[in-house]
Amino acid sequence: MKGIAKGALLLWAGLLLPGGLFAHGVEVYDLSGSADPPPLTVHFTYSTGEPMMFAKIRLFAPSRPETEVLSSLTDRKGRFSFVPDEEGDWIVEASDNMGHQGSITVTAAGSTDAAAAETGSPANSGGKTPLFMRLILGLSLILNIFAVYYFALTKFPKKRNLHAYQ
Repeated sequence: MKGIAKGALLLWAGLLLPGGLFAHGVEVYDLSGSADPPPLTVHFTYSTGEPMMFAKIRLFAPSRPETEVLSSLTDRKGRFSFVPDEEGDWIVEASDNMGHQGSITVTAAGSTDAAAAETGSPANSGGKTPLFMRLILGLSLILNIFAVYYFALTKFPKKRNLHAYQ
């Protein structure tokens, strides 16, 4: 009965482990120099010239000037960049939560964000394995687990106590 339980356990493990093969990957695109429209960058500083490091950013689109479409932070040099997905005047507001605030309107002209994403080339195309290949890999894993289990049972049988107690 113990052999059946081990086999069932290995079967369930074999069925569950290939689930990791169906995970999604990440694609990263370098849009520098190829984005159309180009990224818009704003720079927030204090009157002393110091950058507004990690200030809270609120971004408002031209079609929805009363609705915040993005919340972010400036970098350590007080800069914030974004690629607009529509033409018009974008409002960028910065606040450092200590009473200092600034706002600027930047004008975007050009095509959409989706067209810009198509011009970049992927730096990492992980997760693009076809379904049939993932199925073959999963079945291969299951068969290998059973082969190791079968080999272990046939090559290394249980040692029996042949000595009788007197």
